[in-house]
Amino acid sequence: GAGSVWLVTSKEGELTRIDPATNGVMAKIKIPAGSFNPVFANDSVWISSNAGNALVRVSPATNAVIGDTPIGPMPRFLTTGAGSVWVLNQGDGSISRVDATSGKLVATIAAGIPGLGGEIAFGGDAVWATVFEYPITRVDPGTNTVVQQWHGVGGDSIRYGHGTIWLTSLLGEKVWRLAVPAR
Repeated sequence: GAGSVWLVTSKEGELTRIDPATNGVMAKIKIPAGSFNPVFANDSVWISSNAGNALVRVSPATNAVIGDTPIGPMPRFLTTGAGSVWVLNQGDGSISRVDATSGKLVATIAAGIPGLGGEIAFGGDAVWATVFEYPITRVDPGTNTVVQQWHGVGGDSIRYGHGTIWLTSLLGEKVWRLAVPAR
């Protein structure tokens, strides 16, 4: 499962499982059309179904879809942390939290960051989201609420690593490394 490479290989709905030792295709799994961005958590592969407003769960044991959780509109980018899968919904700018064990929707967080593009990451005991004009939105997984949000230049890709926030500005052609802001 975790030792495989998982790629969505067609907008018509195909998840391809690749063996990194041989670069060979191990399986092709039918998923809903308009799905993106697989992540691995809790012995499952999770894929956002942008067209289906759902989070799809695939079992590596059976190479089949085993769950479909309705979430916010136009989900795209996702991350894992705190026992959950977190999805940035492009349609209304909300963030859906789905329990990585049960597959149940735990919370819908009104982050107010709709639009195409964006990214979401987990680290430093927080969820970090970015979109154009709102470069950083910080969500506390303990309360499922937005605890900080910045408006301004930037917003395209965000990651947490080495105790810091990494943020890109596509239009400004920059990458910033930022100290984690105090709450």
